[in-house]
Amino acid sequence: MTEFERDETLQLQSLLNDAKTCISDMGLKDGFRPCGVRNMGVAQTRMTKRPSCSIVEPMVGLVLQGSKSVQYGTERVRYLAGDVIVVGSALPMVSGLVNASPEEPYIALYLAVDMQVMRGVYSDMGGSLTDEDGPALEFGQAEEEVIDSFARLFKLRRDPIEEQALGSAAVREVYFRVLRSEKGRALRRIIHADSKANQVAKAIAHIRKEYRSTIKASDLAAISGMSASVFYDAFKRMTANSPLQFQKDLRLTEAYQLLQQTGTPISKVAHSVGYESAAQFSREFSKKFGIPPRTLSAEAAS
Repeated sequence: MTEFERDETLQLQSLLNDAKTCISDMGLKDGFRPCGVRNMGVAQTRMTKRPSCSIVEPMVGLVLQGSKSVQYGTERVRYLAGDVIVVGSALPMVSGLVNASPEEPYIALYLAVDMQVMRGVYSDMGGSLTDEDGPALEFGQAEEEVIDSFARLFKLRRDPIEEQALGSAAVREVYFRVLRSEKGRALRRIIHADSKANQVAKAIAHIRKEYRSTIKASDLAAISGMSASVFYDAFKRMTANSPLQFQKDLRLTEAYQLLQQTGTPISKVAHSVGYESAAQFSREFSKKFGIPPRTLSAEAAS
């Protein structure tokens, strides 16, 4: 291990210890909770669970302990301790946890991205960092500067006055460090107003708004200002999904959460997310999540 690697390991361990103290003080067992610092929160899971799903908004995460597997579109990735995760555009994700136990739970910090502030930081940097098209999610070993900026922001939770006075500057530093890093490509692509990623993001916003309705690919291409073929290729590179499958994933994610949280009848859920056939909904739901919708509905009702 090099001296740089030792310093990075010690830095990560120190931040992990601080996160454990925060988790203990909050009485957090499992789940995600804001930690009192701007848009930052801490997550803990103490055992491997059934895969869950959610729509992940633009964010920066730092894994402190354990590992997590995630699927978006056709891509499967696994985060490890010390990895930074950067999501530049909303993505429906299915996630599971591995190497999580009561003795060594999965612990991570997450910071929601305020795109207006992010663009301001990027502008202050001169807006000179450009990237080719690519995925909306980037991850890998965090640079020392990124870990250090996370630690400084997280420590502000201890003093509300410090957080009020220094929080904005600390968030900007995290954004700055991430934007300059290799993993910041996912955000740099979105920030450029004339980038294909930013144009695709407009189409994604439309799909999210109208996901219950029939959406034509030609309309999405027009919204993005691209030809149909160029749009399709750019969309798939960014989301690892076709536009149609992305819409289906949004429907199924919403349905999963409705069934899990409310126990609403399956036929009603299917209709509410845009399916005309409850049988088709059940088939696609089971294929996506590996369990039939009735299982979630029964658990919510019990």
